[in-house]
Amino acid sequence: HPIAFIVVAVAAVVCIGAIAGTAVAKKFARPLEDLSNRADTFAHGNFNVDFTIEEGPREVLALADSLNEITNSTRTAMAELRTEEMKQVQFVSDVSHEIRTPLTGIRGIAETLLEGDVPLEVEQRFLSSIISECDRLTRLANDLLTLQRIDSAKENFMLKRIDLREIVEAVDDMLEPLLESREISLSIAGEAPDVLGDRDKLVQVLINVIENASRFAESHVHVELSGVKGQSVITVSDNGPGFGDIDPARLFDRFYRADLSRQSATGGTGLGLAIVKSIVTAHDGTVEAINLPSGGACFIVGLPSVAPK
Repeated sequence: HPIAFIVVAVAAVVCIGAIAGTAVAKKFARPLEDLSNRADTFAHGNFNVDFTIEEGPREVLALADSLNEITNSTRTAMAELRTEEMKQVQFVSDVSHEIRTPLTGIRGIAETLLEGDVPLEVEQRFLSSIISECDRLTRLANDLLTLQRIDSAKENFMLKRIDLREIVEAVDDMLEPLLESREISLSIAGEAPDVLGDRDKLVQVLINVIENASRFAESHVHVELSGVKGQSVITVSDNGPGFGDIDPARLFDRFYRADLSRQSATGGTGLGLAIVKSIVTAHDGTVEAINLPSGGACFIVGLPSVAPK
């Protein structure tokens, strides 16, 4: 009978479907259970889990690949977070050391003065030392505030078209008394395309780089302006001894000193070049340092150029 045949056929299809469904379910269940167990291991802190599976349904293999991508991204992010935490711990330690050193000196001088019977000329020298150490702490506090403002983006940059030659000449005027006291001459050459930037911040970059160069220059600092492949380049070089056989990138680390004795003698806080890097990076620029073949150090700042007027 046709109806009976249809009923039997439907029943057969249902049975076959049930059997096939069970087989498919088993085929998916094993690899999915395996991935679930690995995910549970990962969630409990074992971040070395690999979600790669050798064989299985195409959909499960695609899921395993996705899980591997997610866990790899997670591992990278966690490694970066650990690195940043270590930097923060080191930074706090460095700040504590930088503050403790002058405070220890001030306390020692004050205790000596309290004991009395200090000759007048010695007393004057001690008081001058106290003022000098207080000035150093003030510079350190100002530099730390500058870094904090740049890093936290609380300070919005006032961007406008900047003539780099104009701000280099302005910095030359600002630093003239300091350079004369150090018996350092400054020369400026070349032209560079305009950039879009915060004038005050770029002035600070040039002050820090040129002032740093003047500390170690024997007699001369040279500033060269140029344009290369869409970049406006400022090169600051000196005729000093250079920074020796060290990784140039470390010069821009906070509180790093290529020569501790010279840095202390010149009153630096160890933050000047770190501020330079932060400001230049915020302008989508680059900064690097090299030793010149003829001697001396060279700092190269590159900033994105804007189209001519």
